[in-house]
Amino acid sequence: MRSALIVGTGCVGTSVALALRAAGVTVHLADGDRNALRVAVSLGAGSAEPPAAPPDVAVLDVPPDDVAPTLGRLQKTGAARSYTDVAGIKLRPQREALRASCDMTRYVGGHPMAEPEHTGALAAREDLLRDRPWALTPTEATGTRALNDVLELVALCGATPVLVDAARHDDIVARTIQLPYLLQELMSEDAAVRHPLADRGLPPARPASPAPEPWGALLAGNADAVLRHLGALDAGIHEAMAALEPFASAEAGTETGLGTETETETETDAERAAPALRRLHALLARGAERPAPTPVRAVGTVAVTVRDAPGELARLFADVAAEGVSVRDVAIEHGPDHLLGTAELLVGPARAAELAAALRARGWPARLARSAPVRPDPLKELT
Repeated sequence: MRSALIVGTGCVGTSVALALRAAGVTVHLADGDRNALRVAVSLGAGSAEPPAAPPDVAVLDVPPDDVAPTLGRLQKTGAARSYTDVAGIKLRPQREALRASCDMTRYVGGHPMAEPEHTGALAAREDLLRDRPWALTPTEATGTRALNDVLELVALCGATPVLVDAARHDDIVARTIQLPYLLQELMSEDAAVRHPLADRGLPPARPASPAPEPWGALLAGNADAVLRHLGALDAGIHEAMAALEPFASAEAGTETGLGTETETETETDAERAAPALRRLHALLARGAERPAPTPVRAVGTVAVTVRDAPGELARLFADVAAEGVSVRDVAIEHGPDHLLGTAELLVGPARAAELAAALRARGWPARLARSAPVRPDPLKELT
C-alpha cells in the first residue's frame, strides 16, 4: 500500500493514520472540523493537502448515519480505489449504502474492535489497534481488489482481520458492548451523592467512556439487536426477582419472609426455605454450565520476506488461504529501505512447518520462526 485517505480525524481515524505513517504509507487527512484536522496534522498523522492521485484506500471515520452519504460523495469524485469505514455498527450503514446506489464492489464495512476511553485526535495512538480484532463485513458484491486492499490496511495497523456477517457483528456488539454500557449508564449514580463505601477498592460506577452523543447514535442505529437482548435480560431479571422474593424481609411474619403465623411448629426454617433455595441454586448454576474459557494456546510463527510493492501482501494472504491455513494474527516489519519487509504469520503449531514449506514451494522466502503462547481475546465470538 502506497497511500491512504483518512476522512475524519477522530481517535480511531487518527490512530489508523499514525499506524500507516509508521509503516511508510503516505497519508492524507480530511475533516470538516478544521481544528480537529490541525490537531491530527500536528501529531504527525498525515498531510492536510489533497492527494494528487486517488489513494489505494479511503477510511471513513464518521458517525454511522454519515457513512453512506460520505461514501457516495467520495465515490462520485473518484477519491480512492477502495473504501472502508470504522463505524461501530455495520448493518444499517450497509443497507443505506445499497439504497444510495453506492458502488458496493469497492466498499468493505469495517469496525476495529478497540473502544478508546476518549474521543478526538489527542486520544489517538499508533498502537491503539495493534493485536485487536478488526471486523470486516464484505458482501457478495465486494470485489477481490477492495477486500485485499482493506486486508492490507488492517495488517499494516497490526490488527487481526475477522470476516463476519454484518447482522452477526451487530448482534455480538449489542450483547457484549452496547448493552453493558447502557446498563452501566442506567445504574450509575451522581458523584455528589455517592457513599464513601462505594469508593473503597471497587471500580467506579461510571467508567470513563466517550461522550454520550456517539453512543446514542450507535444504540439507535442498532436498536433491533439491543432491544432483543434487553428483552432477554428483562426475562432473566424477573426470574431472579422471583427466586429472591421468598428470602426478602417482610413487615409482617418472620424476619426472612419465609415464615407465616399459620406455619406448623414442626417445620423448620431450613425446610421452609429449601424449595426457594433450590430454585435460586438452579438459576445460579446456569453460569457454571457455560463452556470454560479457552486456555492459553501455543502458536507457530512463519516469517515471510515480502517485497514492498502494491498487492504483495494481499497475494501472500491469498496463497496462505489456498493452503487452507487459518492465520490467527499477523505482524508487519518494514526494512530500513522499505524495499523489503517481513510478515510474521501466527498459525496453529501443527501447521507452521507445513505452511512454511508450502509458501517456499510457491516462491516465497519463508521460514519457521519462534513459537509463543497467545491468550484468547474476549471478543473471540467474532471468529
